[in-house]
Amino acid sequence: MAIGITVITTGNCARRFLQTDEAAIEQTLDSLRRSSQMFTGKPLIIGSEAQTEIFARASIACVEFAAAKDLSPYLTSPLNLELTVLTAEQVAEPFTGWFEGERFKVRIDFFFAGGHVLHTLAEGVRKAALAERLMNLTGFLERPVMNYRLAHGGVGLMNPAAISRFLITPGTKDLPRDACLAEPA
Repeated sequence: MAIGITVITTGNCARRFLQTDEAAIEQTLDSLRRSSQMFTGKPLIIGSEAQTEIFARASIACVEFAAAKDLSPYLTSPLNLELTVLTAEQVAEPFTGWFEGERFKVRIDFFFAGGHVLHTLAEGVRKAALAERLMNLTGFLERPVMNYRLAHGGVGLMNPAAISRFLITPGTKDLPRDACLAEPA
């Protein structure tokens, strides 16, 4: 098995690495088990015989782990939300999402400091209580990490602290009382 690692910074720079060594892969899988700590603490260090690269955790927008093996069991649960990266073809297609009963299917576009954009399909179960739904919406940026599935296999971790805004399509009717109601111009 091999794991392709992509580190996307808030400078909109993507650095790619490849792991093929079994011991290194096992260490990466162990790191995924502790993914809630990915963007706190020590810098992210990726090293080889040829070079060592060090990333300040605060400057990381996303870290993606591409693999043929399903890596999602190694991650902590994303609560009631499953995010999957959209392909370029899916982004170009018209999108029709919905909120029906307990379920929802929406598109969420995440915009990061530095210009990186992550287009995702979000599916999940709506919380029964309005207060819980509002807390999910307003508390999203306060989470330590959000995980997502890559379109062609693997997982990614996004740093909510590096998100400048996100766009939900279609719009949700459940908004906080202090939300500003206006149409895009």
